Amino acid sequence: MKQRDVNIEKLREQFREFLRTKMYRNTQERFRVLERAAELDRHFTADELYVHMNTCGDKISRATVYSTLDLLTRCNILVKHRFQGDSATYELAARKPNHDHLICRDCGHMIEFQEGALLTLQDEIARRYGMRAVSHSLQIFASCGQGDNCRYRREHELSTTTSEQ
Repeated sequence: MKQRDVNIEKLREQFREFLRTKMYRNTQERFRVLERAAELDRHFTADELYVHMNTCGDKISRATVYSTLDLLTRCNILVKHRFQGDSATYELAARKPNHDHLICRDCGHMIEFQEGALLTLQDEIARRYGMRAVSHSLQIFASCGQGDNCRYRREHELSTTTSEQ
């Protein structure tokens, strides 16, 4: 998997500076988690990253993956989401900044989108209350209305069946 559109050296430096200022240990394992997370060009869970790392031959504990994801989120390298109460998913903040999500409650299909009007609205709302907007997170839950005929549902069921074998 490629680290498209990502300056990994810049991310390493950002993480190194965060660890230094917060007085956390600077370990190879933490930076390996960062590198492997940057390889994933999609939303991922901590367990998916853990499996990915072990598949790639990295010897790392699940606890290290979880704790490092927390640090990467706190230093704004990763964004953490909870879609429909599912387990937390992560994505690299630098890959697609200022975007939102439209999620089908029926099949789970997700569309990422950017809407300039939302940026304007966040700024207007923040100013109204004497603040300055830094970012926002919007999740719109919808229904595709396709039921069992939904191609995304069929693709999800197929991939789930394949991964269980």
